[in-house]
Amino acid sequence: MEQYPPWRRVIRMFPDYGRDYPLWETSTPTWDVGYTTTAADYGLSEELGEDLADWQTFWEEHGTGSEGWDTDENRQAWLREGERLARRLNTEVQEFADVQIEFGPRHRRL
Repeated sequence: MEQYPPWRRVIRMFPDYGRDYPLWETSTPTWDVGYTTTAADYGLSEELGEDLADWQTFWEEHGTGSEGWDTDENRQAWLREGERLARRLNTEVQEFADVQIEFGPRHRRL
């Protein structure tokens, strides 16, 4: 059976340990993408893919899970960069998907 993407996809953006990219998408009955996704799954530019991977790595190195961040300065820098990356991601996928920010103090869809 052929699978078809939904008219509007929702790319969820948040980090998790052991991931290369902070990108997630829920499968639908007609679109089995799994749950974890990569920059290549969306045809993102190489530069954005690298920046998303760096953002993920920074979180793993400085965001110490339940204990909080190693410094508030690193946390604030990471949040600012995440907002910037979410806007860039939104620009690259705006024809077929929405970006759902799920990091920081306020979750929202762009």
